Amino acid sequence: MKVDPKTIQVRREKTLRQELGEDFGVKKAIQRIKELRGGKGYGYRRSLLSSALRLTRSMSPEIADTLNQCKEVIGYNSPVELYVTNEPVFNATCYREQGGPTVLTIASRLLEAFTPAELRFVIGHELGHAALDHYALPMPITATLEEMGIPFVPRATALKLYAWCRSAELSADRIGLICAQDAEAAASGFFKLASGMSSARVKPDLATFAKQVESLATAPEAREKIRDDDVYLDCFTTHPYSPVRVRACWAFSRTSEYLKSLGKPTDGAMSLDDVEKIIDDDMALMEPTYLQEKGDKSDILRRLLFTAGIAVANAYGGIEPTELEALTKLLGPDHQDAPKDAAKVVADLDARIKDALEVPLVSRAQLVQHLTIVAAADGKVQDEELAIMEKVAAGLGVDSYVIHQTIRGAMHPID
Repeated sequence: MKVDPKTIQVRREKTLRQELGEDFGVKKAIQRIKELRGGKGYGYRRSLLSSALRLTRSMSPEIADTLNQCKEVIGYNSPVELYVTNEPVFNATCYREQGGPTVLTIASRLLEAFTPAELRFVIGHELGHAALDHYALPMPITATLEEMGIPFVPRATALKLYAWCRSAELSADRIGLICAQDAEAAASGFFKLASGMSSARVKPDLATFAKQVESLATAPEAREKIRDDDVYLDCFTTHPYSPVRVRACWAFSRTSEYLKSLGKPTDGAMSLDDVEKIIDDDMALMEPTYLQEKGDKSDILRRLLFTAGIAVANAYGGIEPTELEALTKLLGPDHQDAPKDAAKVVADLDARIKDALEVPLVSRAQLVQHLTIVAAADGKVQDEELAIMEKVAAGLGVDSYVIHQTIRGAMHPID
């Protein structure tokens, strides 16, 4: 049964895509990107032809048939070229240059380790990006493009672009699931991608994996070190957490839309609206709306983050440039300069913690996560800084275990 990809597109993606399509800054950025890319021909495809293996039907009829099955299921009629790259990791990408074929690349290890159903999910996911024309809003370049040091889009719009990008991944996941026609295979594919394991020694426990979503709000992880770009913050990443994707995919597999595609009865099926609600709640873990929304509660959290961030950064040896930079990434350029009197700012900390108790716990937990990122931005956390963070977490009703787990994740990322 053929399925129109647009009929199963994630609602959140549709809404954000429409809003962003009407944004002046986004339009200007896309126009500039086209100008920068103009006249370069099929550079990406040319590089693949010189460094990767273009897989033809004569080389692998099975994989060629798998690709054609996926194309037929979603009615994708454009030409597709499939390349195998010599990579020791599980990876797949899809790209289309203007006027050229859709180029799909799959890592050799993925082809060797994934089952036929898992491979259909991966190929369907990548074709989903092409079918829904996600390339028309190129990311992350649209969110980060600058000219003379001035960004084309403001920070609030950049956050919205990343949110759209994560939602677009969920739409592509749904299309991958339609192509796989096997929810268990799709979820086990996620497990392999997230863990890097395909050994029979480890049996995927998909229910437990999906439940990791519930731990994200209470045990966020800091990153090993600050990066030059913004992706070390959850709200500046282009992909949702793997457990979030598993749960969204698993929920979609129980809808009448999916069951109809398999020719199965739809009695007792979940409504798509119910699934969209699950997605909205889970994706909120990666979208700290207090950073860009207007309103009293958002203002309270932003003021607290600034005050607590200065308190932590100033607790040992003064405010480091990397710590201030991390705070600026969160709160914007208005906070790019260290306050002249840090002690005066810190004096308001207790009152601002008390004010924040009226906001939901998940938002308070997100704030603790962001505060930890500020503290770990210089690559180390001193006892004095840790004491401030524990005080803030305790005052906000967030278990101190969260702080220690977060710091451990920053200092010992390999364990």
